[in-house]
Amino acid sequence: MTKQMTVLMTGASGYVGRRVADRLLGLGHAVHAVVRPGGRPVPDGVRALTGDLEDFDSMRVPIERADAVIHCAFPAHGRGWAEAVAVEARFLSALLSALEGSDKPVVVSNGSIFLGDSGTGRLHEGAPVREEHPAAVRAHGVGQVTGAPGVRGVELRLASFVYGAGGSVFLPLLVEHARRTGRSLRVGVGDARASVVHVEAAADAYVAAVAREDARGVFHIASEEEPTMAQIARAVAVGAGPGTRVVTVDETEAAAALDPFTAQFLTTNNRLDATRARRQLGWHHAGQLPLLWDVAFGSYARRTKQSDATPRI
Repeated sequence: MTKQMTVLMTGASGYVGRRVADRLLGLGHAVHAVVRPGGRPVPDGVRALTGDLEDFDSMRVPIERADAVIHCAFPAHGRGWAEAVAVEARFLSALLSALEGSDKPVVVSNGSIFLGDSGTGRLHEGAPVREEHPAAVRAHGVGQVTGAPGVRGVELRLASFVYGAGGSVFLPLLVEHARRTGRSLRVGVGDARASVVHVEAAADAYVAAVAREDARGVFHIASEEEPTMAQIARAVAVGAGPGTRVVTVDETEAAAALDPFTAQFLTTNNRLDATRARRQLGWHHAGQLPLLWDVAFGSYARRTKQSDATPRI
């Protein structure tokens, strides 16, 4: 960014959001974060503003005064999926209405699972939403940002496995189950492949999306590492510690052990083409640890002797 900006964020206390906030602060920009009453603390240097996605009026003034908005939150606290998606869609609609004609950047987070199975290829930004997928309804709610008049809307679709610092969603779930049971689950042969992205590299994409005045529309954010689910299961077993073994189960067994959505996810190819982000945002993944190494020996791993780290299959 060439000038100092005030960026309003939702989700600045979250796994990805707090790293985005840190990046912006490091570049000398002011970060204001909407924080629910009793919510998690935001990074030092961020100005916390009490508010809620369900009460847009509580955020209207700081939104209108901000130079840019980054939406990293999702209102899933104690709600069902459908209700949370509806809350988010209403918030984004009100946000876009308030900023119409301002040409301010509005950057939103999304996944990509609603694009369906990528097969042996990679999914680009123009791939159609699979309407039968449970996550399709959120795709449409978030997607309104890129078609809104008078704002510079950007949707960042992150790889299914965002990783690093021992966090995220799917990986901690798989690692915790392996440590608790001594079983790292592989669904079937485990040949499905998924794109991945390190959380620090993901944060760079948000900053680039705000900074680049020509950044508009949808961008896929993923590295070139595309491990199979079998490779991930083996890395989880190594990282979980001695005695952990890879166990082959079917999707029904995985659903009972984990949850139905995760079980389906573990059988879905979800490879993303991130060429557009590299070319138009100047984004890259260079310098980040590979996911398989990080899971087996890095931030997700129990510290074990190398000689003890080979799982039984």
